[in-house]
Amino acid sequence: MNKRVGAALAVLSLGLATVAAAPPVSASLTPPGTPPATLIVPGNNFHPESVTAAGWDVYAASIVTGAVVRFRQGVWTAEEFVPAGVNLGTAGILADRARNVLWTCGIDLSFQTPTVLRAFSLTTRSIVATYTVPDRGVCADIALVGADVFITDTVDPTQSPALPGRILKLTTPSPNSAVGGTLSVWSADPAFSQPTGGLQINGIAYDGRSSLYTTNYSGGRLVRVDIAADGSARPAVVVPVSRPLQNPDGIRMLDTNRLVVTENAGPVTVIDVRTGAVTDYATVDQPSSVVRVGDWLWVAEGQILRLQTGQQPNLPFKIRRLPVEPTA
Repeated sequence: MNKRVGAALAVLSLGLATVAAAPPVSASLTPPGTPPATLIVPGNNFHPESVTAAGWDVYAASIVTGAVVRFRQGVWTAEEFVPAGVNLGTAGILADRARNVLWTCGIDLSFQTPTVLRAFSLTTRSIVATYTVPDRGVCADIALVGADVFITDTVDPTQSPALPGRILKLTTPSPNSAVGGTLSVWSADPAFSQPTGGLQINGIAYDGRSSLYTTNYSGGRLVRVDIAADGSARPAVVVPVSRPLQNPDGIRMLDTNRLVVTENAGPVTVIDVRTGAVTDYATVDQPSSVVRVGDWLWVAEGQILRLQTGQQPNLPFKIRRLPVEPTA
């Protein structure tokens, strides 16, 4: 394996899991009919790195081909939403219903083309807006805080010396439109990075009150960044957890105090952000992303570790449905 390919595979765990300020539908509701326990993602090289939802519809993105597929409520068969190649690869995705767009982290795993934050119309599937991530940043994951869009920069691993992990914020003139926005660095706190290099901050989630949470993929850390009254970032704080996290990827707030984490090695865990207690929730096949839809969690089995090491994936690729447990 040459160095460029190795570096490309190293970045294949860009989070994604995309996190909105609140679940897309009421946590107490279930749609007509129960969805299948498993959604099947077509293709032998898809590797669904990220998953999100708009209403009851579920979307999954390919880190390898850039394609995005949609599973419509009541149909549950994958349909093409974004064709392969529009994004060279797609990491984090987020359905933004206020703007009626799907945000995507469009990345180039050869790192020859800058990463872009791109918005596609949820209605027409056309490109609505494109924003280049500055300073060779690599968009990993996406979250909404009010009308602002936040992304994590997990950094270009081919750069030496290593670049710092960052959180960037996109502000648009209208909260109902994706166009005309400004993408700028919100925080580059040293807590986001570790000196040994590798992928840095990855998943991102908003607690709905005053804090963003993010994970360091290589270091297995959980980090909290409080939002000041003026919208700026306060100093980041490493949250002590009861056990080290194993390549934490996509994250999602289960409620205001509990964070769901997909660890690439297999666990889907829940962290009480007040105490740092880590509880095993489920074990699936190399999960990479999670989204809450009503009474369920949809978990993407991205099989990112197999991709990094050149192993053949377990086919077909799947998105698993798990029940949401009652609030502790």
